[in-house]
Amino acid sequence: MLSGPDAVRTLAGNVSALFVSFQGEGVHAGRRQLFARLGGCPLRCRYCDEPESLVPVAECRILGPDGMRRRANPFSPAALDAEVTALAAAAPPLHAIAVTGGEPLAQADFLASWLALRANTLPVLLETAGILPARLARVLPWVAIVSFDVKCPSNTGERARWDEHDACFRMAVAAGREVYVKMPVDEGTAPEEVERGARLVAEAAPGAPLFLTPLTEPTTPRLTIGAGTLERLHALASRVHPDVRVLPQLHKVLGIP
Repeated sequence: MLSGPDAVRTLAGNVSALFVSFQGEGVHAGRRQLFARLGGCPLRCRYCDEPESLVPVAECRILGPDGMRRRANPFSPAALDAEVTALAAAAPPLHAIAVTGGEPLAQADFLASWLALRANTLPVLLETAGILPARLARVLPWVAIVSFDVKCPSNTGERARWDEHDACFRMAVAAGREVYVKMPVDEGTAPEEVERGARLVAEAAPGAPLFLTPLTEPTTPRLTIGAGTLERLHALASRVHPDVRVLPQLHKVLGIP
């Protein structure tokens, strides 16, 4: 296996989009961040709001102050770093670089190589489903904040991944990273899964706030969960975890990327 500069040169990654926007979820909602959206995801959640990022894409959309341009994939770590550095310089002030997807950890080696080039610059916020603990371990040294999801089978249509969530949460907490957890919910979300997810957070990441994220229709900001159901799920989760909050996706409310 190659190591050092040779390894960095040979790695190639798929990047779906680069843009600056306001963080729409979690503890840092409303903060201005530079988003690096990586292509590819092993999940096929029914409510996915970024379906174009489920698979690798031919071109990356780069949205800067002068409009949008496209760049062909794949990217080397150095090429991605150059694009991010230029965009950050053109669009201050920024709170962090948010690495999202897709599932960023699907490209863990590429991501780790790129983030190693960014040491001592803007903090990195990793947005991940928290289902790939071995890959998280490769990236965690360069990450300051981790935004995890709890995936409820009743609304994702996927199998349960409680053990993977548990391993990822514990790893990030043990590494001293800032951690928060989101749980997407709709009218069809099973209450027992919400309770189990909240208990998992309470045990594996007791200091992390848990955000119940009301899901929306695919093409509109209209919620797919009523206020009464949201109240009941919040009360249920709050019985097992002390810090449960409700927060809709701000970017959908504002109509921004």
